[in-house]
Amino acid sequence: IVAITAAIGWGTMDKHLPRYRLMSASKGMKADLVNLQALAVQTNRETRLRLLDSAGSCEDLDTWGGQYVLEVGNRSSGSTSWEVIPMDAEEDGSDDDQTEGWMDLGEDGNRKARFVCLQDWAELTGPGTDSEDSVVFSPRGWLRNPVSDFSSSGYVELELVNLIAASDGINDRVTIKISRAGMVRMETSLGRQG
Repeated sequence: IVAITAAIGWGTMDKHLPRYRLMSASKGMKADLVNLQALAVQTNRETRLRLLDSAGSCEDLDTWGGQYVLEVGNRSSGSTSWEVIPMDAEEDGSDDDQTEGWMDLGEDGNRKARFVCLQDWAELTGPGTDSEDSVVFSPRGWLRNPVSDFSSSGYVELELVNLIAASDGINDRVTIKISRAGMVRMETSLGRQG
């Protein structure tokens, strides 16, 4: 009886696990963006989420994951150098601790999200120099990204995809939307928002 109950429970849980991982990875990215916005206001310096690697077009179960890094600029506007968070207390010019700033959804990553894919993003030119593929917050909490980085609906958009659902023909994805004013929201293809 116990074995049958456990098998039924595992089958039910196994069906919902990919959705849970998708929502967890999406909420983590949303929280990172909200924290970067608050850090920019608190420190009076630019902050950014710099996208490093996508898992591609998110059509294959073997290609999942994605990477991004959280950084703080050296100025309130037009930063010329970026430091991976957390900010170092020392003024020696070295970045002593980068553990909190690197986010990896891949197999060996610190935020492993099995079968969750960070999809290729639209071109992000970013403000100034050396800010390609970045979402940059100003010390007022607004985005510094140029108008060309925003979609026709007025957001910078990043998408995460549930590959298990996609392999079953279900469109289960979460779009992280960041407005010009720095508001961050999640919109799912299944109709739930956050």
